[in-house]
Amino acid sequence: FATNWSAVAALVAHGLGISLIPRLAELPASFQLRRLPLTVEPLPTRQIMTCVRRGSRNSPQIQQALQALREVVEKRGTLAAAS
Repeated sequence: FATNWSAVAALVAHGLGISLIPRLAELPASFQLRRLPLTVEPLPTRQIMTCVRRGSRNSPQIQQALQALREVVEKRGTLAAAS
């Protein structure tokens, strides 16, 4: 399981394998990679969750950060549950 997508992509770019890398992962343009959409059903999914300290959810700064995350997800993908 990988958390550094650039490292995984570097291995692939050097011919050391293949990988499923999330579409939201930003990779260096210098890597000689080709992204292919998956055509299998069901498509792999992942959940991205946010956590905030108890009592701070109504903070204007927290609300702005959560809204920014929602906007990125809406722009790049789908938003399953925005609660």
